[in-house]
Amino acid sequence: MTHEPLFLLAALRHFFLPPGEGAPPASGLTGRMRALPDTTNLDWPALLDLADAHAVTPTLYSALQDAAVPQEFAGQLRSRFENSVRHSLALSGELARLAALFDEHRIPFVALKGPMLSHYLYGGLGSRTSGDIDVLVKREDVGRVRKILVSSAYHLKSTLHWNSDSACLRSREEEISFESPSEMSIDVHWRLMPRYSASVFDTLSGWESLRTIPLAGREIQTLAPEPLLLFLCAHGAKHMFERLGWICDIARFLQVTPNLDWTGIQAQSRRASAMRQLSLGLHLARELLDAPAPKLDDDPEVDRVAQSVSNRLLSGATPPVPALESTRYTLRLLETSAQRLRCLAGLYLTPSEAEYRALQLPPSLFFLYSPFRPLRLLWKHTLLSPRESVARQPAG
Repeated sequence: MTHEPLFLLAALRHFFLPPGEGAPPASGLTGRMRALPDTTNLDWPALLDLADAHAVTPTLYSALQDAAVPQEFAGQLRSRFENSVRHSLALSGELARLAALFDEHRIPFVALKGPMLSHYLYGGLGSRTSGDIDVLVKREDVGRVRKILVSSAYHLKSTLHWNSDSACLRSREEEISFESPSEMSIDVHWRLMPRYSASVFDTLSGWESLRTIPLAGREIQTLAPEPLLLFLCAHGAKHMFERLGWICDIARFLQVTPNLDWTGIQAQSRRASAMRQLSLGLHLARELLDAPAPKLDDDPEVDRVAQSVSNRLLSGATPPVPALESTRYTLRLLETSAQRLRCLAGLYLTPSEAEYRALQLPPSLFFLYSPFRPLRLLWKHTLLSPRESVARQPAG
């Protein structure tokens, strides 16, 4: 453990303390993390960069309101916080414009994460770092969405293997990305999780249980609490919880969402053989941030995987997780051999945008992308220099 990551986690843990609750004696890691930490001997530039990398700058700013922060770095922290707020508010405005466009063309959609999650968790659109806008649409509407957005001056950022609506649906991640006229990034999903990433959303579509939140005079559909928790856990687990911000989302969700249907949540997870993803998200929120998370199945593998995630966070590692480390972690988290085979096939055989950029083939020859992908990965990870070959999940 290094000082800055431990300090950051301590500050976040202090933020999530119930109002009026005092810190216990500073004995052991838990005690140190619950107390508002000492700010002496900190590498402040490293701390601020770490908070940005983990998407927790607004939370750190709030946690340190009463701390002794050197004036120079207090100003930098406030500036970064204000930039985060401005970007989140700009995303909120873009989401309102997108909602108007979809309403005009009668396209139903669900807002995922982003400003609406910030509103639900913290009561404010700018209280959580948001990088882009994520929306869920129905698969049959993807072609229409593409035409509507492109005709409205949105730029398609995703690389397609061919310029056609059907090519959109070939996306391995089950999403396509656009840039708005105001330069906001928008990801349009038609599945909550990719097919290769086994999760509870193999059996749930995300459309079963919704609620609405007002935004700029419109009613925006979002996931109801139970599927939202499942989504936060599945999404974070897919990416090895490489960002502390995703664990903060779960911790805050549990604080503001009492009376969850835990029987239904567990039943859905077991039905999809996805209990480990749910248990991991709850475990990390409970152990790292003292969230009121129940302990579900007694699964030793969850404890071991959670320890590897915690060790990485406390070492000061920042996103992205190297590809091989992420793959090993994913195979341990999956519960069945069929899920592991499906994951490996998705990661190493199913073509990604990198293959489309390298070799554009007509639709009739699309099948050639599958053998081309492992060849390209072999070239990238064994024949190129180590610096060039360090990458995220083997999607790039």
